[in-house]
Amino acid sequence: MEYRRVAGGRVLRRRSFIVLSAVAVLLFGGGAFLPAWAALSGDDPGAMFGAAMCLGVGSLAYRAMRSRIHLTETSIVVVNPLMTYRIPYDAVRKAEVNQGGSLIIVPRVHDRGAEDEEGYFVVGFAGSLLDRAFNTSAKAAAEINKVQRRRRKSVESGGKVTRSLTADLVAEMFLASAAICAVYSLFLRS
Repeated sequence: MEYRRVAGGRVLRRRSFIVLSAVAVLLFGGGAFLPAWAALSGDDPGAMFGAAMCLGVGSLAYRAMRSRIHLTETSIVVVNPLMTYRIPYDAVRKAEVNQGGSLIIVPRVHDRGAEDEEGYFVVGFAGSLLDRAFNTSAKAAAEINKVQRRRRKSVESGGKVTRSLTADLVAEMFLASAAICAVYSLFLRS
């Protein structure tokens, strides 16, 4: 399994996720600074573990807010928090919104790599209360279907769906900092 950063193509994501990803960095990064400072100044050695927890949760929150779809020349790339799926246009039957309001990429034939029986779940367009008002999942599904119909005939057929781990530098820096804080908290207590 590869570990790959995704870039290029037309990006579909919720506008709120752009703002929320920046807020997650500021909130969790700033939230970890105060307990780390308290631990390093000697006031509360146990606070470093709080900083580690804050950074770990921040990494997960940031990854969720960075979920998106890339429409490249040859495939649809679904970037979820941990896994990225590159699905060639000819392997896609359609994009649809399920009863819960979540966007699903339905493969042409049953694919054992799909996350569930329905198809590939897109975390960036999972159902939400605001989606019922703004209809972002349905708009994204319509855009994907339009591009897929146009490009399916123009690209080489027979491509396979590939899966890789999602690479994100900021989330990984948060996670590495959390690990450092956790190890440091073990040594401060002794």
